[in-house]
Amino acid sequence: MYASSSCQDLTNWRIRQKLGYDPRDSDVSFNIIPQFYKSRKEVLKKSEENGIQRKEQFTRLYGNSTCPSELDTGAYHVMFRSSCPWYVELSVDKTRIPVTMAKARCRCKDCQMKTRPHPDFSCVPVNTYRKVLREIPNQCDSRGYKMYITRLEEVPVACTCVAARVM
Repeated sequence: MYASSSCQDLTNWRIRQKLGYDPRDSDVSFNIIPQFYKSRKEVLKKSEENGIQRKEQFTRLYGNSTCPSELDTGAYHVMFRSSCPWYVELSVDKTRIPVTMAKARCRCKDCQMKTRPHPDFSCVPVNTYRKVLREIPNQCDSRGYKMYITRLEEVPVACTCVAARVM
């Protein structure tokens, strides 16, 4: 391992090799199973504690970011008709592979019920998890390539309406 700011970028083949194959990552649909999702969140928490900083910048990519005064029941896509409508942002982080990812953001704090928000219900993101590579700053391997660490990142894909939690 060498400290340098002039490391080479990884080739596509090396990126695929580093991301590897893990049966748990083969189908993100398994994220809907609570026990699976819980274990992914624990791995994510450990990833964030490791000190690699994110340098994410967001740009609205698709959809309106303001909360509508009433539901657009005539809209084609569910992201506009939902009681918790969302829009899509482009996340750009030059220290992450992939550099760009689309992420959903909730347009409203409270769920839209008929014509008004309902305070007992709130909008929350629905997340999946994706393996990414995070650059280790100023570190090259013995062949002169930038060094990366594999991390699990939470990716919001939609928003849903949930009741207030009662303890």
